[in-house]
This record gives sequence, C-alpha cells and structure tokens, in this order.
Amino acid sequence: MRKASTVVLVSLLSLVTILAGSFGNQPAQAATGREPVIVIPGIGGSTFTATNRFTLSVDNGRGGTFTRTYNEGENVWVNIFQAALPGSDDYFDAMKLTADGDTPVAPQLELDGVFGLAYNDLVDYLEDEGYEQNVDLWLFPYDWRRDIRTTNSQLDTLVTEALTAVNGGNPDPASWSITRVDIVGHSMGGMVGRSYVSDPARASRVDQLLTLGSPQLGTTKFLKTLVYGDNFGPTFLGLGLNPDEVKDVVQNMSGAAQLLPSREYYTYYDNSDEQRLRPYIEDRDVDGDGVARGVLSYDEVDQLLRNLDKNSIVLDKAETYHDALDTQRNGGVNGVRWDALVGYGFGTQGQIIEFTGTCFVWFGVQACDKRDELPVDGDGTVTRFSAAMGDPDRGNLIDSGAERWYVEREHGALVQKDRFLGIPTDEGAALRWLGDRLRDSSTSVDVRIPKTRNPDLVTRQPLRQLTGMWVSALGPVALTVEDQDGNTMGREAGSDSAMEDTIAEALYERSPGSEFAFLKGNNTYQLKLISEQQGSVDVKVRVYDNGRLTQTAVYMGVPLDADGNANLTLQPASTAATLNSWPMLVVDADGDGVQETDVQPDAILDAEESADITAPELLVEQPDVQQDGEVAVQWRTNDDNAGMLNEHAFIDDGTGIVQPVVNGEMVDLPSGDYTLQVIAQDQAGNAQSYEVDFQVP
Repeated sequence: MRKASTVVLVSLLSLVTILAGSFGNQPAQAATGREPVIVIPGIGGSTFTATNRFTLSVDNGRGGTFTRTYNEGENVWVNIFQAALPGSDDYFDAMKLTADGDTPVAPQLELDGVFGLAYNDLVDYLEDEGYEQNVDLWLFPYDWRRDIRTTNSQLDTLVTEALTAVNGGNPDPASWSITRVDIVGHSMGGMVGRSYVSDPARASRVDQLLTLGSPQLGTTKFLKTLVYGDNFGPTFLGLGLNPDEVKDVVQNMSGAAQLLPSREYYTYYDNSDEQRLRPYIEDRDVDGDGVARGVLSYDEVDQLLRNLDKNSIVLDKAETYHDALDTQRNGGVNGVRWDALVGYGFGTQGQIIEFTGTCFVWFGVQACDKRDELPVDGDGTVTRFSAAMGDPDRGNLIDSGAERWYVEREHGALVQKDRFLGIPTDEGAALRWLGDRLRDSSTSVDVRIPKTRNPDLVTRQPLRQLTGMWVSALGPVALTVEDQDGNTMGREAGSDSAMEDTIAEALYERSPGSEFAFLKGNNTYQLKLISEQQGSVDVKVRVYDNGRLTQTAVYMGVPLDADGNANLTLQPASTAATLNSWPMLVVDADGDGVQETDVQPDAILDAEESADITAPELLVEQPDVQQDGEVAVQWRTNDDNAGMLNEHAFIDDGTGIVQPVVNGEMVDLPSGDYTLQVIAQDQAGNAQSYEVDFQVP
C-alpha cells in the first residue's frame, strides 16, 4: 500500500472575512529600503517536536484508548515515516486538543518550524530574490489548531524582531528607517495575517498583505473533513493519512472549525445553478432528527453538526469569529495594501449530497445510504468565490479593499515551482506574481484577457471557468485512474490511503462509500473500479465546459462480486463535451479476468437535464389492509426535469428480510408490524425515499 507523495504541499485553508478599518482605503507608504517579509504557512504547515520524553494515553476515537511513549526531540508533526505506515495512524492523536478547543492533550509538544517539504519552493524563491532568512525574510510557525485570533500577540513579537533586524539590530523604533513589514500568507496563513492587521495599531506596522489561496469565506472541504474525515491527500499535505484519524484529530480544533463555510459563504453559493452550490443536501435523515431537510441553509448545517454531537464550544467560537468579521463592509484593512491571489480551474468540493439509493445484493435490490459530491470552480481545495470574497461573475463582491488576481493553478502549487519529473523548471506564475507585488510592480503580470488559454498567467479576471470531467463512483469500490502516458492516481483496493498522484491537472477525492476524480487535462483516461465487497456501484461522469455542466453519463447499479471490477475509457473533456454516445462500462463481475458484460449508460443527459439536482416527487399512500391479510400498496412519482429512471419498493417485517413489491401490487401478509419503503430515482441519479408503517391484524 502506498501513501500520497509528501512533495505536495501543505494547506487546508482558512476562513476570514471582512474587516474594515478606520483608515479607509488610503494605502500605507512603503518605507525607504527593503521591508522584511514574513511568511505564514497554512494549516498543518507548522511542525511540532517533543520537548521531553512522555507517555500519552488518550481516547482513540473508536471506543478504545491509544497509549504510546514519545521520545525527547521526536518530530511528531509532520512525522513522514509514521504517516507512511499503513493502519489507523493513531500516532497523531498527540496532536489533539481537549474539548475546550484550546488545551493540548500533549503539552510536551512545541512549535519547531515550518514544514520544509511544503514551503521550500517559496522560501527558495524569495532567497533567489535576494532575501536573507532572519534578516529580511522570516518564517512564522504558529499553532494552527487553536483559534486564529490567538496568533496576534506572537506575530506582533516577530514583527518587532524583524524590524529590529532589518534596521541593523537597533531596538529603538523612533530611529528606524524601515518601519513596516510585508506579510505573505498561504491558505490559513492569509487569515492569520488578516487577523493581525484588523487592529489599527498592529496594521500600522504592515505595508502589504499578500494572500495566496486563502478561503476568506470558508470551505466545503473542511465541512467534509469534520463530518467524514479526509486523508490530507494531494491538495492538502500530501501525506495520505487515514481519513478516520484526521476526522478524530480535528474535532476539538478551534482553528479548524473556523474553516467551515461561514454565513456569508451562503450568500454567494445560493444553489441558483451548478456553479453556486450550497455545501450540503440532506435527502435522507443524516442526524436522526426525523426530518430530511433537503438543501440546507447555514443555520441548518450548524444545527446538523450539533445534532451529530460536534463540539459546540468550537462551533460557537467559529460562528462568533465569522459573524463579527463577515458583516463589515467599509473596505480596506486599516490602510494595509492587500492583494489576494485566487486559484481557479479545478474541480473543488462544492456540495455533499446524502440520499437513500438502491444497492444490489445477493437476494436482489435493497435500500442503502449513498453519498455523492459535486464540484464548483476553485483551486481543488478552496472554492473560487470564497477566495475572491464574493461572486466576480455577477459583480457581487465584498468591498474588502483587496485587489483580486487570478491564476489557473492548484491550491498547493500556489507556493510551488513548476516541475518536470520532480525537477524544478520554472518559478511558476504564482511565485512570479508574488515577486512583482513585493517589488510593487506589475511588469510581468498580464492584466489583459488573452484570446487563447495560458494557465501560466496571473490576470485580473479568470481566463475561463471550470472545464473537465468529474467522476463519481458510489459503492464499495476503489477507484484508480491511469492516463495514456501511464501516470496514475486514486486508491488501491484495501488501502486507506491515496496512492501517489502523478497525473497532471487531475485530483482524487474520497468519502466513506464513495470515490471521486476530477480530470482536466487533454488526455485519454482508463478508469478502474475494484470491488472491496459484494455489492453494486453507480458511476456518473459529468462534463463541465467553461463553468457549465454540459453532459452527464449515468451507469446505475452495476453489480460486482467481492473480487469484481469494471473499466471505463474516457476521452479528453474537450471531446467528451461533444459526444453523442458514451463508451460502455466493461464489467468483470467475479474478477476472474474474463469480462462478461458491456454496460451502456442508463442515461445520457444534456445540459438542462444534467443541471437537475432535485429529487423526484414521491407520494406514498397508506397501505390498504384487508381483513384477510391482503395488503394493497400504491404510490405516485413525478419528475419534470431529467425524468424518472426507476422505482423500487420493499416491505420490511423488522427481521431484516425485505420483500420487494411493485406499484399497485396486492400482497398476502401474516399478522404483524411492517414498513413500506419506496425509493424513486431520476435519470440524473437524484433519489427520493419515503417510509410508511402499517399493521396487519
């Protein structure tokens, strides 16, 4: 089993909001001479080391206790060796906080620096620009687990140290010739920088705030992490951690909770079309409150998290943090010049859909829980509207005072050089932009909109919106992808971790019971679905062209034995967008190497049908129970969008054995208590379910 490459960069994201200052929009004036630069990494980008030998005994999140002795000087975060080991990854339980959202379970861990494998490219670039560490280049490690606001005093100390050093070691501010610093913050680091300059006195010590991929309004990615876990794969730390361990570790982290989509996020992601999706759809009762509420508002997501017993203390801190900042609209950040670089062009988690679907089992079809995800435009981690603080496509932007810039680049690559076969070949568009901003010039920043796509440009508007294919595989399978050059990504069957991703412009995601891939490049891809237990898989391939969902192919309920597999060949997205027919899913159901069936799509949807995210209408009548034990079942369905695909219904006597029934059927039943469950599914894969209890006397 392979873990994801550790060369890919750190970053989870961060959420901040709008703070306005008393100084309005007047920019600060740069001092004479070179101002020191302070680099602030994203979440997970600061390392922790044990100050002395200690033994930890802590709840492992699975009903047991994890016990381990850590040695003095041991690098706990990020311990690449431990991350590479298969298994539960409980080693990282030492990073947990207690329920107050502030106190470490292992106080023996102390900050030790910045994760070099993630930020070496950025530091090297600045050194090539003539900056010298601990003179006019400073790194700011911080405890990213805790409330973002707790970093202000520590950063203030470093600012004083940096200004003292750049002024020749003179400790007297009254005689300094250089009085301000420049802050460079990646992901959550940009939010740390904004928190710092929210105070006018602190802001007076900062000339520029440069943020790269900072999710000002939060991220659906962290909502997924909090509820389902995540493996910190290629667009995060690249460590391939066990998703359940990540979920366990983050539960009490105030800083992480501040990355949840804020109330303001829902203003721009209002579910009005396929690129403005709300983060969560509850089409089955996920939290056990007796109601499936459909598309959830901010308040409904907050209540769902509390119903799922998520830490109310850290949720309250996150809400207070955002509500205080997101409502401010006066522009500027206390006079600090702020430039925000926004990544785009990659499928980024935009919506989680929980619903009841159907699964094939040995005795037929049964109802089962399913989970799908839909993308919006972004950098693979941060959605574009969040990083841009509003909806630039509709001209509906928060008056934050920030100058917005756009680059077609993945989240981690915003602070990474271009590489070929692992060897740096160019500093890349984002780092060049950073150098220009620090030099206060725009000589190599193209503010035009070129006629042809050039992803290595930073522009004032996106060159295009999301383009590529989004693959969903819903069922007990591992998804692997291989391109025509032999590059691969995905997950090997039986492994908890993503394999090394070597496919350019492609991303892999996973949720419990579901696997996803975004395929952007102009390439041919081989998809392989490897069964991990007997069951069935639904496969959906959605094609996006410049932000518009143009076509969807749906393969529903493909049965596979425990060792089975299925294969699908996909042409480049530019070709797929014009296809009138789709390739067949080639199935080796028992895994004996012989491909038994070729499965055609159950539906091929056009643009209008593909945009359907509404479940069918379903009305189930109370079963008509006759005196002799005959029971009549009946229901009505309707779907005005993509159209109905199938209906399944079952009568359950409570013993675990279900009896399939069809609409209008008369069924003979002995005395007892029963439940009729009906599932209606449309051609877009949306499903609606309903249960009715009845009794046969």
